[in-house]
Amino acid sequence: MLKKCILVIFTLVTVRECGGDGDIFLSDIRPADVFNSFSSVDRVIRQTSSSMTPSQCSFGRGRELTGCHWNMTDLESVGSIESRVPAWQLSSGRMSYFRGGPATDASGDQDGGYLLMETSRGTTETFKLSSIMINATLPEGRCVVFQYAMDGPSADRLRLVLKQSQMVHQMANDTVLLVPRREILWEGRSDTSDKWLTASVLYSHGQSHQLAFEAVVDHSVQSSTRRLRGHFVLDNVDLGTWKESENDKALNENPDTLMVDPCLGHCNFDGGFCGWSNDQEDDFDWNLGRGSLSGVTGPITGHYSRGYAYIDSGYPRRPGDRARLLSPSMDSTDPDQPLCLRFWTHLFGNGIGTLKVIQLFGPTGSETSTRELWSLTGESSNNWHQGQISISSNSIFRVVFEATTGRNHLGDIAIDDVSFNTGPCPSAPQAAAASTQQSDCNFEIDECGWINAGTRENVDDIDWIRHPAENSRQQLVKDHTTYTGKGYVMSPARSPVQRPSDRAWLYSRPFNVSAGKVDMRCLTFWYLMNEPIIDPAGPSLGSLRIYTRTEDKFSGLPLLGQMVVIWRLQNHQGGLWKMGRALIQQTGNYRVVIEGLWGSSRGTGSISIDDISFYEGSCTTHPNQAMPMATECNFDRDTCSWRSVGNGTSVRTDTDWRLATAARRPANLPDHTFGAPSGYVYFDVFSQQNRQEVIRLVGPNMTSGGIGRPRLCLTFWFAAFGAGDTTQLRVLMMDSVTNTEKEIWMLRVVQLETIRPDWNFGQVELESDGTNLSGQEVRLVYEGRASNGGFAIDDVTIYQGGCQTRPKIATPIS
Repeated sequence: MLKKCILVIFTLVTVRECGGDGDIFLSDIRPADVFNSFSSVDRVIRQTSSSMTPSQCSFGRGRELTGCHWNMTDLESVGSIESRVPAWQLSSGRMSYFRGGPATDASGDQDGGYLLMETSRGTTETFKLSSIMINATLPEGRCVVFQYAMDGPSADRLRLVLKQSQMVHQMANDTVLLVPRREILWEGRSDTSDKWLTASVLYSHGQSHQLAFEAVVDHSVQSSTRRLRGHFVLDNVDLGTWKESENDKALNENPDTLMVDPCLGHCNFDGGFCGWSNDQEDDFDWNLGRGSLSGVTGPITGHYSRGYAYIDSGYPRRPGDRARLLSPSMDSTDPDQPLCLRFWTHLFGNGIGTLKVIQLFGPTGSETSTRELWSLTGESSNNWHQGQISISSNSIFRVVFEATTGRNHLGDIAIDDVSFNTGPCPSAPQAAAASTQQSDCNFEIDECGWINAGTRENVDDIDWIRHPAENSRQQLVKDHTTYTGKGYVMSPARSPVQRPSDRAWLYSRPFNVSAGKVDMRCLTFWYLMNEPIIDPAGPSLGSLRIYTRTEDKFSGLPLLGQMVVIWRLQNHQGGLWKMGRALIQQTGNYRVVIEGLWGSSRGTGSISIDDISFYEGSCTTHPNQAMPMATECNFDRDTCSWRSVGNGTSVRTDTDWRLATAARRPANLPDHTFGAPSGYVYFDVFSQQNRQEVIRLVGPNMTSGGIGRPRLCLTFWFAAFGAGDTTQLRVLMMDSVTNTEKEIWMLRVVQLETIRPDWNFGQVELESDGTNLSGQEVRLVYEGRASNGGFAIDDVTIYQGGCQTRPKIATPIS
């Protein structure tokens, strides 16, 4: 019987002769399955032949979790012992501390089920989760939608892959081999920090096939002594079918209909325009094609499958004729999550004109405004090339592909595989970026107009350098764009005579703002701040800051005092690429300045950036701790917006608050931020007459906490030195208009150990409820008093939220 079963499998008859029912495909059975036992073959047959219909699956709830028809064991590697143990497993939020994974499923239900792959379960690189066999799609394609999350240092990538085994006849020995075909349909490489995201993919395929999710684990971050954990999770997987006829009917009745189809706007043009439509007010129409009959213009086939959309530049077209293809109406985007429009273009021919991507705002037929996002002119070789651009809107909008004919009839322009995915992306190719997005950059070709500060400006010490990730002295393994060692990134240079606080400034192209207008846009980028070996004294890698610098409209020179920090982090942030986001609000012409500053670390840590993208709109700062506050300062190079007022006047004296230097600092006290010889402020008083001096450090204007306002907490580090019971440090809140003061924190040096000065943590809530300072513009004041001694302070920061006074002895006596 076993012999007969083997014969049936390799000659593809029916499953009935092996004890099952229904048809199977050669791609379902591997030789290792056959020789293991009849029961293993039977098990495979029953799983893969149980249904040929795609299904929806939310993986159950509570005690009734189900994997539906998803196969959690990798049948392609059945020879491996590791592969026999399912790496993917059913779990829920209640089991998150036991198995790993997020605290809830994608709907927020703690009891809701999801599929989990925990990265410490094995040493393989890729763990597959395979669907049942799926019938060939209709020409319109199939829309797959799912929700996913990734977290942890070793969670590298999640892919959706199409798998099919093809029979190939070898003439030499007259044998038939099964050759697997594999095509990546979608890939996610962002650590979502357990935040559930939704992805949608439209594809078409003319034969029976399988879909598989591949969880790719990065074992380069593992160690023999400590296996870093991570996980991938999936929920609400829907292998639904694209129904173009229903979309077209709804759109014909109302062009502004916002379809709930998750693949709205996606199109591979195999079976139609997928809801896209030709503009009735242009010169001619886009057509569907599957292969140009000309050898000198147009594609010979689509990008992935056969179909595509194109313009025919032949007779009766004339130079400058336009054809516009309009998307369905689309809803507003999340302020923090724009859409990434990706598409493939074919611009081959001697007479290629221009292809543009334009955004229309407002209801169909009465759009209130337009925005050009992307434009490319001229021939780009006889190949398909990918284009992409970030799209954002706070209202209903449509996207337009506008093709303009060139100088002659050899100018067919084609597009294919249009998709909209959640999240920003740098404009590509960079030459096609609109003027407002010309500072988008992935650094693969060049710096995209980003430049280092000039030597004559005397604002920095070193330069940013563009380099392959694998050629770095900073222990970079991969860039973010290509996720390979050969991809390019930008990093502050390291030098043999590196000094603490050496910094590099990188300028964007100028952004021009019309008079009376406010330019509001979001900057997104990816950063890596990794210090693999932490100094015993503490983290000392350095910092990454982003500023906007207002410039003179005519000369382009920076305006004094018009440099504002909009994002900052310092020291070790982990060994993975992470996404950063900052809000820009400017009323005049400006540039963005990215500052990389090295600390005192002697290790080979990394400070690098990649994949910079801008999009219009408002957004929140990410991560939250990168949001700057007006009063904060770590005194690395200057006193920020703080000023010293010695003896109650603005006249400088020898007893002012001053920046520490390597040559002049109290008791060889190192900087708290990076452990450098300098990088903090201090005052040091010695009076032979034992006369007490009063020295004030006054901060910029800020709005205090109060009724209806968020609570604020001031934190800082301080060190005391010297002797005498007159030496003290006070923190005051002062009304900016009336100069009314309130003491909120006070400490005397006699309360501390000063034989060997060391840094201590201080904090106090900026609470002003019930006082005449509530909700007013105030300034913070550090007031020092001494006749023989002093204080140093560093890393002044304000956080949202309340806090207890620290140390407790610093609480003022009412």
